[in-house]
Amino acid sequence: MHQSSIDKMQLFVNKYLNNKLSEELYILDLGSQNIGGSYRPIFHSPNWKYIGLDLEAGENVDILLRDPYMWNEINSNSVDVLISGQTLEHIQYFWLTILEISRVLKPGGLCCLIAPSTGYEHRYPVDCWRFYPDGMMALANFAQLEVLEAFTQWENENYNDGSNVWHDSVLIARKPLTVAKQDSDSIELYTHLFEVLTPSGQLDLYKFELINLKRALSSIDLELKQLKAQNNNLLVTHAKAIENIEKSFFWKLRTRWFLIKNFFIKLFAVNFNKNKPPKE
Repeated sequence: MHQSSIDKMQLFVNKYLNNKLSEELYILDLGSQNIGGSYRPIFHSPNWKYIGLDLEAGENVDILLRDPYMWNEINSNSVDVLISGQTLEHIQYFWLTILEISRVLKPGGLCCLIAPSTGYEHRYPVDCWRFYPDGMMALANFAQLEVLEAFTQWENENYNDGSNVWHDSVLIARKPLTVAKQDSDSIELYTHLFEVLTPSGQLDLYKFELINLKRALSSIDLELKQLKAQNNNLLVTHAKAIENIEKSFFWKLRTRWFLIKNFFIKLFAVNFNKNKPPKE
């Protein structure tokens, strides 16, 4: 972890999270293993819960992922902030990983992804990709995330630890409060590709469709939670309305009113029976 990457993550915290120091935040760090440094010290608020996530056990790793493309260990809509630095370039199918990032983020949740645009090969265990701002924005759009910032540090910044060689690209994005449902035609299109795919390609396609199904389920689950919350609010409002009525002056007179009403009904019935002519 080079210093310029740590500095960029600190800038993200300063700009987007410093007003949330008193809030309880779940912060997930993808690729968190401490290799020459980590982001953990940046997320120092006692109200924040920083969780390190990686495929390999090691220092600064709290949760081990079995599969970088299917995070069964992480619930949907459960993470306030997801960060990752110097990791995407080592993920073979990073476009599947971004779908999982989108899935686990809460609506309104933020992600900050940092990856090199240049630099020499460094395999952990593979080194597959480099990223530009347009690529970062395309990645966010693919996962239905709102782009807040996407940029590359093109200029050298006089670091002494070799940071300048990477010219990192940064994506800061937010999960919208409502996520559009996937077009079913697109799933059918992918299915038609089976005729030209190898078994390995078919397996990747299955993973992609499974991830999309999980995202659809998480969206339905979120809608259900929102409906339950609305129902609970209505029940609370109804209960308060009844309570206010029962405390009102009219309600206190209600019992007496019914007593008086019944008295006059009975009195009227008695008088009516007295005055009713006898049967012949």
